[in-house]
Amino acid sequence: GAQAAEARRKAIFGQEKAQLEALCAEQLSYGHSGGRVETKAQFIDGVMTRKAILKSLILSDHTITIAGTAAIARHTWASESETDGKATSTKIGVLQVWQKQDGCWKLLARQSVRPPQAQAS
Repeated sequence: GAQAAEARRKAIFGQEKAQLEALCAEQLSYGHSGGRVETKAQFIDGVMTRKAILKSLILSDHTITIAGTAAIARHTWASESETDGKATSTKIGVLQVWQKQDGCWKLLARQSVRPPQAQAS
């Protein structure tokens, strides 16, 4: 589970298409924090054609629960990117569901959420 998540981080950062294809299930449902949901093909196409230059991508606060041939993984995604000279910092919580298919862990579903805003007192 943890190795698969790290492999996916590297593949996203390095835009490694073959690696992304291998790590994602055909049935992938990839949800973004803004509400957009993509298929496997749409997700990989988005990584390969992104305009943003990804400067850094750190995954932290990992928790992994194995349930038979499934794994539930959560982490915090923190990235720094630049689009047309404009810098963006992203910090989101991520839920991933991995499934063992033919002896290999495949990403089956992913959903990210923006952290709750601190309440003004």
